[in-house]
Amino acid sequence: MSLNKTLDRLFDEVRREAKRNPDFADRLDAVLRLHDSRRDVDDGVMEEVAREAEVTLASVAAPASVAAKPSPKKARGAAAGQPAPPLLNPVGIYKRAGEDGLSTALATQELSALRALVMEHNLDPSGETEALDREALAAHVVAHAKRRAERDEKMFDY
Repeated sequence: MSLNKTLDRLFDEVRREAKRNPDFADRLDAVLRLHDSRRDVDDGVMEEVAREAEVTLASVAAPASVAAKPSPKKARGAAAGQPAPPLLNPVGIYKRAGEDGLSTALATQELSALRALVMEHNLDPSGETEALDREALAAHVVAHAKRRAERDEKMFDY
């Protein structure tokens, strides 16, 4: 197999895992942000990459009036009458801003959005959050985000 095909397969697997596992995606993002290149990259290349990133961010932050094709996972939730989860990664926010930062981010969410977030990130595998009110559910999300962040620290401590 050629090197190009091998690299394509490798990066396809990394992309799939980053899409499937938000904690992995956060760690990749952190590694890339901390990378201090020793290469002298041409300013034109840097500007081109920055423009591409702006276009990507603009498409992500497009207003609701712009029609976007929903992902299959989101479409299933909408078809079942469930609201789409908020675009929050509780573990990522916890790692960056701590308990207070995550609590503040969750304070703006309604109960239905918190329930969708719990489902999206599998924060209730035992089904114990059904009877919780908004504040208790937000506390549950914070506790699970903390637990996962601590687990990740142990897992990547080598």
